[in-house]
Amino acid sequence: MSVPAASLCAVTSGVLEELSGPDVARDSVVMAACIAASSVADPAVPDRDKAARLMECLAVVSAAFPVGAAPSLGRFRGLLHEPLKHLIPAGLDPGSVGDVTLLDAAGRLCDEVEDICREHFVPVAALGERWSLPRLRAEQEERRLFSELRGLGPAGYARARELLVDSPAGELRVLRRAWDDLWPRFGDYGPVAGLGGTQLEGWWFPCPACRWPMRAEAATGGVWRVRCEAHAARGIGYTAKPADWRGHPVLTAAGKNAGEVEGQPATAEHLAVSRSVWRYVTLPGVVETDLRDHARRLGAEVTMWPDLDEFDLLIRLGGKSWRVDAKAWASPLALAQALLDSEPPRQQLEIVIPDHQRTACAAVNDMLAGRRMKVRTVSNMKQLLDRAARAAR
Repeated sequence: MSVPAASLCAVTSGVLEELSGPDVARDSVVMAACIAASSVADPAVPDRDKAARLMECLAVVSAAFPVGAAPSLGRFRGLLHEPLKHLIPAGLDPGSVGDVTLLDAAGRLCDEVEDICREHFVPVAALGERWSLPRLRAEQEERRLFSELRGLGPAGYARARELLVDSPAGELRVLRRAWDDLWPRFGDYGPVAGLGGTQLEGWWFPCPACRWPMRAEAATGGVWRVRCEAHAARGIGYTAKPADWRGHPVLTAAGKNAGEVEGQPATAEHLAVSRSVWRYVTLPGVVETDLRDHARRLGAEVTMWPDLDEFDLLIRLGGKSWRVDAKAWASPLALAQALLDSEPPRQQLEIVIPDHQRTACAAVNDMLAGRRMKVRTVSNMKQLLDRAARAAR
C-alpha cells in the first residue's frame, strides 16, 4: 500500500494539544508513529523534510511519556522498525496493534496502516488528505465518544446525549447529580481553569445559549470582552469592568442576545466538557433540541437520535417526514468536504447549520449535488415546518 507521506504527515502540523487519558494517549502515539513511518518510507520526501516531520511526530509521542522518558529522535526512528508495543509508554495497553511493525527491513510501509486507523477512530481519508492535528484529534475524540455512548443502548444513549447538551459545564456536585450513575464516564470533563482564556479575575461565565464557558479577552482601558466563540455572531457578547466591591467582575451586554449571565468561580470544583465534545456534540445538540421543541409546538412527532444516532431528528408532521442532521462546524466548506468523504445517506437528509452561515448554503449545496443531502439554516428549517403545519390544518 502506498500512502502519500506529505499529506499524512500534515496531520501533525499545528499546535500540539495536551494528551489526556490512556486511550487518547495511546491513539495519539500510534497515529504519530504511522505518520512518521509513512514519511520515512516515501522516497519522494527530501531528507530535510523527513527530519522535520519526524520531529513533529516525536513531539506528539513525547507528550504521552513522563518528563525525560521519551525516546530521542534517532531512537524514535529506529523504533518504527520494531513492534509498536516498544514505542507505547509503559502502563498503556497497546491493544491489538502492539505486535504490528510499521516498517519492514527494506523500509517499506506495512499493509496494516489502514486497519490501524480504523481501530483508532481515524478516517482512512486522513491518510491521503491534509488533515491538521486538531482536526484529527477532534475526530478521534468524537468517534470514541459515540462508540462508548452507543454501548448504553437507545435509552441510555439519548439520556447521555441530552446531558452533554444541557450540562456541558458546572459545579461538580450539580454535574454528579445530573449524570447520576453515568458519571464520570462521558464528556472528558475537566477544570474550567484548564481550558485557558476563560477566566476573568478568577471567574468564568457560561454562555446563555450553550452553557459552555465563554472566552474572556483583555481589551483597552482595563475593559475586557467576554463572548461565546460559537454564538458571538448571534449577538452573545459582553464587556466587563474590574471587579465590584464584592469581588465580582461586572458584565455589560454588548450584543442583542446577550442575556443576563451569572459568573461562576473558576475553582477546581467547576468542570466543563472538552472543547471537542463542546464543538461536535454540545453545539449541534443545542440546535437539535431547539428544532425538537419548535416542531413539537407545531404538533409534530419527533424522535431524537433514532437508531443510535444514524441521524439527529426524525420529524413527522402533516403526512410528511424529515430526517435532520444538525451541524455546528466553524467552517461550512470544511463540513462539506467531510460530508463528501462520508458515505451518502440512504434517504434524503436535511443538513441544518447555524443561521449566521446562511451565505454558505448555496455553495455547499452545489458541492453536495446528487448525494441526497440538502443544507438549510435553522430558520429555514423552522419555516419549512411552519408551512407544513399550516398546510395540515
